[in-house]
Amino acid sequence: MARQWGPSMRAAEKAGCVVSASRAGQAEAGSWSCSGVILSRCPDLVLCHGGIFTPFLRAGSAALTAAGAAFLPGDSCGDDLRLHVQWAATPLLRAARAALGRLGPGTHALAALLPPEMGAPWGLPLRDPGPPWAAAAVLVECGTVWGSGVVVAPRLVVTCRHVAPREAARVLVRTTPPKSATIWGHVVFATQETSPYDVAVVSLEKDLHGVPLPVPAEHFHEGEAVSVVGFGVFGQACGPSVTSGILSAVVRVDDAAVMLQTTCAVHGGSSGGPLFSPCTGNLLGIVASNTRDNDTGATYPHLNFSIPITVLQPALQWYRWTGGLGGLRELDGAAEPVRVVWRLRRPLTGAPRSKL
Repeated sequence: MARQWGPSMRAAEKAGCVVSASRAGQAEAGSWSCSGVILSRCPDLVLCHGGIFTPFLRAGSAALTAAGAAFLPGDSCGDDLRLHVQWAATPLLRAARAALGRLGPGTHALAALLPPEMGAPWGLPLRDPGPPWAAAAVLVECGTVWGSGVVVAPRLVVTCRHVAPREAARVLVRTTPPKSATIWGHVVFATQETSPYDVAVVSLEKDLHGVPLPVPAEHFHEGEAVSVVGFGVFGQACGPSVTSGILSAVVRVDDAAVMLQTTCAVHGGSSGGPLFSPCTGNLLGIVASNTRDNDTGATYPHLNFSIPITVLQPALQWYRWTGGLGGLRELDGAAEPVRVVWRLRRPLTGAPRSKL
C-alpha cells in the first residue's frame, strides 16, 4: 500500500529547518549545522541543538557545564557568529529527486514517488497551525489584572468577573495571531460577588475582524474530548496555549447543566478562556476556576470547572438583540442548589477521608 503524504507530514515538513552556525566571511569552512523546529514566526523562534554554538562561546565550552548555569546571556557568543536558517525538507527533496534522475533509465519513476516540495521561503509566514476555533480566545487586561476571554460576537467578549470586576471599567482586549489586534472596550455587565457564576461581559469599541465566532453547544457528553484555550501563567509573553483533557463530569440541577468539570490543565491567567469540543469546534463553556486546597495551599490544575455556555447563551442573545441586561442580571439570582454546587467545598460530614 502506498504511503500517503498526509496533513501531519506536510505540517512537519513546513516546521522543519536546518540551522547553520559559521564565522563571518567563512560560510563554508568551520560551519556547524543541526536540525531545528520552527516554533513561531512572530516573533521568529527556532528550537535547535545548543551544542552547535559551543565553538563560538566567548568563555569556551565550560560555559555550558558551569554549575548553576540555567541559561546563557545574549552576548555569550562572539560577534563573528553568523546564523543561517534553511527550510529542511525542500532542499533535501530537491537533491533526492535530482540524484534519482541521474542513476539511470527508469529512475525518474522513483523520483515521481517523492512528495511535492511543500516548503516556503523563510521570508514568508507560516500558516497558523492551530485549530480555527482557538482564534476566538483573547487576552483581557483590566488595570493590573489580566486573564482570558472568548469572542461571542464581533463586538462582544465574555470573561470572568474576577478578571474584569467593575462595570463601566475600561478593558484592553488583544486577539491572537495571525489576526493580531488590540481593541479597547468597557465592562457592560459583571455578576455580583455573591453570584455563583463568575461572569463579565465586555463591549468593544469596534468590530473584531477575522476572528471566527464559535458556535455554542447545546448538549454535553461526559467522557468526550475537550480543550481549553487560555493565556495561562505568562499571558501575552507566550501567547495562548491549548490544553486537552476530557469532560469528566456534567453537574446538573433540575436536569439543566450548571457546571462542567474537566481534566484540562488550567493555570492562573486561563480564567475566562473558552472550553471547546475539538471534534465539533463548538463552544462548551467558560473556564471559571481550577481547584485549590486551602488547608495545604496545593493547586490542582487538572481538576477545574467551567460555566456551561447554555447558562449564558439566552442572556447573551437577549443583550445582542435588545441591549437589555435583564437576562444577565438573572445570573445573580441563581437558585440555592446552584450556589451549593459552585461553593466547591467538601461536605461537612463525619465520613472518613480518602488516603489517596
